Amino acid sequence: MGKRATAVAVIAALAVLAFASLAPAAGSPRVKEMHYFVRDDGILPHTVLKADVKRADAVRFAVVFEGRHASVAGRLDGGITWEMRHQGRGGKVYKLIRRSLHRRGSASVRIRARNEGGSDRVKLKIRASDCTMDPPFYPLDCEIHR
Repeated sequence: MGKRATAVAVIAALAVLAFASLAPAAGSPRVKEMHYFVRDDGILPHTVLKADVKRADAVRFAVVFEGRHASVAGRLDGGITWEMRHQGRGGKVYKLIRRSLHRRGSASVRIRARNEGGSDRVKLKIRASDCTMDPPFYPLDCEIHR
């Protein structure tokens, strides 16, 4: 009976190892922080929204303000940093963020990161009162941690 139990245990262990090798090794993505800044130092673009996301294959930014919705895919900007594009729908997202900051003093940004292992969805709030301001060249610089 001892040999039979040992054989079953070995087969079960091999099955677990085989299943683990088929599953994605990296795990689910994780949004770490978001960075939003506005500058006027002669270098384009003047406004940038970035997110640090670990293990992501795709990242999407979305904003809702006064019933208007805009979202855009981010592009990998080296390492784990994803930057929101200005072209196309990215301009609409930036416009809603600026309006929200002007009228409310804050703007909520939803970030969705995906890979084969799953997804991570977060809602981070840019609060102008929590941001660094150094006018005239750097009117707003915000770092929002999860």
